[in-house]
Amino acid sequence: MFRRNLMKSVVAVTLGCMLMTSFAGCGKKEATSNGAAALSMKAGTYTATAKGNNGDVTVEVTVSDTKIEKIEVKEHKETPNLGDTAMDSLKESIVKDQTLAVDTVTGATNSSNALLEAVKDCVKQAGGDVDALNKEVKKTGVNEEMTTQVVVVGGGASGTAAALQAVEDGAKVVLVEMTQSPAGQGTQAGGMFATSSTQQKESNQTYDNKWIYDQFVKTSNYTANGGLLTKVIQNSGNTVDWLIENGCKLTLALPGTGGYQEHVQTHPASLIHGYTEGGTQAITNLHAAIKEKGGEVLYSTKATELIMKDGKAAGIKAEKADGGILTINADSVILATGGFGGNEAKVAETFGEGFGQSRIATNIGTGIEMAKSAGADASYDDAIMMHYGVSRGGTGWGTELNSALLNPFLHVDVDGNRFMNEEDFIFEPIKSSDVVKSLPTNTAYEIFDATMIETVKEKGTIGLSEQYPGKLATDPTKFIEVGHEIDTSKAAEKTKTPYDLTADIEKYIEEGTIVKAESAKELAEKLGMSHLEDTIARYNELCDKGEDTDHFKSAKYLDKLEGTLYAVKITPSVFLGTLGGIEINSDCEVLDKNGKAIEGLYAAGAETNGAYGNSYVFFEGGTLGYAYGTGRIAGQSAAKAVTK
Repeated sequence: MFRRNLMKSVVAVTLGCMLMTSFAGCGKKEATSNGAAALSMKAGTYTATAKGNNGDVTVEVTVSDTKIEKIEVKEHKETPNLGDTAMDSLKESIVKDQTLAVDTVTGATNSSNALLEAVKDCVKQAGGDVDALNKEVKKTGVNEEMTTQVVVVGGGASGTAAALQAVEDGAKVVLVEMTQSPAGQGTQAGGMFATSSTQQKESNQTYDNKWIYDQFVKTSNYTANGGLLTKVIQNSGNTVDWLIENGCKLTLALPGTGGYQEHVQTHPASLIHGYTEGGTQAITNLHAAIKEKGGEVLYSTKATELIMKDGKAAGIKAEKADGGILTINADSVILATGGFGGNEAKVAETFGEGFGQSRIATNIGTGIEMAKSAGADASYDDAIMMHYGVSRGGTGWGTELNSALLNPFLHVDVDGNRFMNEEDFIFEPIKSSDVVKSLPTNTAYEIFDATMIETVKEKGTIGLSEQYPGKLATDPTKFIEVGHEIDTSKAAEKTKTPYDLTADIEKYIEEGTIVKAESAKELAEKLGMSHLEDTIARYNELCDKGEDTDHFKSAKYLDKLEGTLYAVKITPSVFLGTLGGIEINSDCEVLDKNGKAIEGLYAAGAETNGAYGNSYVFFEGGTLGYAYGTGRIAGQSAAKAVTK
């Protein structure tokens, strides 16, 4: 293996924005004999509500005259096995240490802050001094050292697959995960692609590997790593079977489960294998398999440094939950930390302002920083943003209004120009996010008239178009995505129910994400669009002709815009995270800037280059399939190197 004398000692890696925030104390506090701040409250039980990640969190707090006795979360909509787990952990810490100066749980910051805000509110209701509860608890953990053959940084899909494969191949393995339970994009995904799993073979739903290969390569504009993808694709069916054997339950699902017609029309067969019990439970089961086979899984262990010796990866340093430093000496290091979408500052620096933080707050660029410190060919600029679809005025997915808007009405940019065939834009969510991100201010507008409202009121949204045709409505497969059940039969039935959209539309008009006008001229004036009036006139002309010679939209979707008009603001939504950053070869070895492998250093999943160009592929399960597939390759390569 090629060696380079890059560094002679431990390389310290600066991992900014680690997202372990806390409420800072204010001034000098009087303390009781056990170290807790003295409180004076009116004993009783109090209730408060605060905004979490997915909605309101309602908390009930029982206090005595001097302390918090009990905290109960009475109602919430937080992600199962992530937000709820985080709140359970914080409840215990607050009651045990009688302080609100506790670290928010990494990966569930919004859920954590909601609980803290609600508890603070309850303390205020009881007449207590919130500032007195901002006593910081000092961490007094001791430093430790251990030795293994392979250390895997990151316990999401790719890191889990890497650790499990390396253990099975005979290596001594330690997996470290910075959160207190399984996390990462792999826990939130719906499922993964495969071409020839047992389930596909049994139902005669297999794919030609070439079809998948072509999707990756063409979507990447021929910049993807074909050698790496060939391995992932050829082994994808086996990978699904292997995951199932190790406790990850997967269900083969029909194309178009997300309600997007292009998948139904273009996919030759069933492709996505959905998480039967959800991603968090699946990866929890896989972690159990790692431990059963002799590996170690360390939660609440935050990797901070990569150890390099004589140009070779030789382990990591990590911070334990108690504040102590754990040094793990290893022959091979696998980086699988999931990109940097959770690092809002780095996202803004790389892609521009306004995108915020991705769904997984723990993906902060740890692996990319470690690879860069080792002299790797790694850059944040190599990564792409992964958005799934667009926000139509902030309407909730699956609501009647959102479903009605998921149709190819006229779409324009911020100055009123039509920009593409709306069918392509609407019926594939990745295309819609790609397009909107390319427009000025990352914004478009969808224009419809009162005809849409009347149609839905009379027939339901199916009167506009059928989102769930055939077996999607009559014989669906079910799985879990982001903690919620996917059941297309229920969704299909909902589309057939007449519904009056008027009140919903009025709500968004008040919020400013829908604009109403009585003419094209008035709408253009309200939106400040120079070309909207002419664009609508031209669009109506094409509708009269029954042929879209400008953008070639099907005649059945050409409906004139007349009378009262509405414009819905459209922006990218569901920031899944980033994909790309570290250059690897087909064995998942990390490459230096000369294209040579850095000995002992491997990477897999979302922080690596090779899968996509500047867009997510136009089929379901692409990223998760890549994560598990590259994780297995990295595990095989690392184990082979240390056991030969």
